[in-house]
Amino acid sequence: MEKVWELHGLTLEEYRRIKEYLGREPGSVELGILGALWSEHCSYKSSRKVLREFPTQAEWVVQGPGENAGVVKIDEKVWIAFKIESHNHPSFIEPFHGAATGVGGIIRDVLSMGARPIALADSLRFGEPTDEQTARLLKGVVKGISFYGNSVGVPTVAGETFFDPSYQTNPLVNAFCLGILPANRLLRARAEREGQLLFLIGSSTGRDGIHGAVMASDKLGGDEQDKRPRVQIGDPFFGKKLIEATLEAVELGLVVGMQDLGAAGLAGASSEIASKSGLGVELYLEKVPLRESGMTPYEIILSESQERMLLVVEEKNVPKLEELARKYHLSHAVVG
Repeated sequence: MEKVWELHGLTLEEYRRIKEYLGREPGSVELGILGALWSEHCSYKSSRKVLREFPTQAEWVVQGPGENAGVVKIDEKVWIAFKIESHNHPSFIEPFHGAATGVGGIIRDVLSMGARPIALADSLRFGEPTDEQTARLLKGVVKGISFYGNSVGVPTVAGETFFDPSYQTNPLVNAFCLGILPANRLLRARAEREGQLLFLIGSSTGRDGIHGAVMASDKLGGDEQDKRPRVQIGDPFFGKKLIEATLEAVELGLVVGMQDLGAAGLAGASSEIASKSGLGVELYLEKVPLRESGMTPYEIILSESQERMLLVVEEKNVPKLEELARKYHLSHAVVG
């Protein structure tokens, strides 16, 4: 039988550290949040030492590591935002949806900077090309990438695919997105002061993707079918509406900062905003628009339902944002 900390992807040492911080046994919601936020997928706890070795500073770099995407200057009028990220485990477990949501997530990362996504690329690694499993994975991944990109209206302009036996049980699915934004209109995942509100906009929240961040950080070991419910389900048509609504809100000056809801869902997005702002966050989970009945606080805060953004806004701008959300037929609510 798995220990309580193992159910949340934590080690015994991490569990003991949590107890020490809290001075008591953690509750299930606390364990769920920390298990997701401390996962490799969210925290890069084993790879950050290597990532720090990469050069990240130059006169043309506007935003380096620490935000949803990097931003560099093109000229005095135009900046570009870009990011590449893997969706390996989800794509192995459920190739179509794993790859599709990888594309959707990377698009929202670029959108979070206030940029319009304009191009996609991918870098793929699979095992032996003659193997039946490789053929199944390849077909599903390519179909998922093309489905989401074509449907959301962002073209895939480049890609590469390699086959090698070393990737037989661990294929790599890397998605890249490039966006464009006017110079000096960069947004970050942070509030400017206390009292600003968190406005959730996009798709409603369901039970899909819960424990997705932990699953994406786990070892693959023959129980992939049991993990399929943890893979998020994307809706690129909703994604397109979210892009247009978000950019219109930015252009109207209604957004202070924003963070997309990906790994760890609302827990991840609100924690990132709080951390980068040096502030605390109070969440109203009862106000989150739900697509399923009977959802618990644990499920609501950790759901990784796709096509959702968390905007930092001034209270006076909420009516305009609500009107904008209704215009694009998007779920919305002040949730913090």
